[in-house]
Amino acid sequence: MPQETVGYVELEWTCVHCGTKNEGTRQTCSGCGAPMSDSQKFQQAGQETLITDKDLLAKVEKGPDVHCPWCGTRNPAGAEKCSHCGGDLTGATVRSQGEILGAFKSEPQPDVKCSFCGTMNPAGAKKCSKCNSPLESAPAPTTVAKPVASKRIGFLPIAVIAVLVVACISFLVLNARTTATTGTVNAVSWQRSIDLLKPQPVQHENWRDQIPSGAQVGSCTQKVRRTQDQPAQNAQKVCGTPYTIDQGNGTGKVVQDCKYNIMDSYCQYTAVEWVRVDAVVAKGSDLHPVWPTVISDTSQRAGPTVETYKVTFIAGDKTYTYSPHSAEEYARFTPGSKWTLQINALGNVNSVQPAN
Repeated sequence: MPQETVGYVELEWTCVHCGTKNEGTRQTCSGCGAPMSDSQKFQQAGQETLITDKDLLAKVEKGPDVHCPWCGTRNPAGAEKCSHCGGDLTGATVRSQGEILGAFKSEPQPDVKCSFCGTMNPAGAKKCSKCNSPLESAPAPTTVAKPVASKRIGFLPIAVIAVLVVACISFLVLNARTTATTGTVNAVSWQRSIDLLKPQPVQHENWRDQIPSGAQVGSCTQKVRRTQDQPAQNAQKVCGTPYTIDQGNGTGKVVQDCKYNIMDSYCQYTAVEWVRVDAVVAKGSDLHPVWPTVISDTSQRAGPTVETYKVTFIAGDKTYTYSPHSAEEYARFTPGSKWTLQINALGNVNSVQPAN
């Protein structure tokens, strides 16, 4: 998904020695003078504003800062000697970058309460306006909302999924566990049907270029047909919530993930189709099934057919039902004949074989 840069903001860091909050580009604490160590992390400011100063933006683009291998002081990328001790910066530790800190705080943030005197201060303040005490660190990063490429499917709770899995496994086990018993064919029955079709106007919906020729097109609306990363004609740009990424030099890059919805015409249309309007049925209780007669009618025609067969067995004091898969199989079950039935734990017939 393409990532677009909105701009850059200044981050902040909190001194571990005196608790003072400092601007991200400041390399030593404004309260006690201690340098920021390479293990300390930057955080979002209470109120973020895009940087417009050209000199500061030029520094931002140089890359992450480095820490002097001799005294640990932060120095800008490209520096050859430490600004604090003058040591050679060859082999200096480069600060990590790329961590997502949270959603861009472009909207006015709530005031911050001083934990020492209770005075309310603006969100971006570093020290209390009344007692000059350092204010607490910025709130924890918020969840970054990004655009969704497709519809999300809600996940069932884990407990429900576990129950469904157990139920499926139990069904498979019970269905596979069988016991053999001998049954006698007590009754047979069959039914055959033929659908009768007639041309009827039917309404559908589809993309304009997929509507069958000859169909009557109705109203159309513009809908998202697909998404892609690159802009295109008739595309709708959709971007997620901007979020801030640590650049390792006291600034954060504000970016947003964008996609392009390709719009197209989705239309209602009416087409004449052969639709089921009735059915003819034949049934019986013998081993000679036949198809029902279709009355000749030029406005109708025969459609799909359905045939079902049922055999009832008596085994001791129990009755079992079996459904043959074809007319050929059905013809084998002569009333009074004996068969070996494989009965599963659910009481259903899994298979049958002629009894020896």
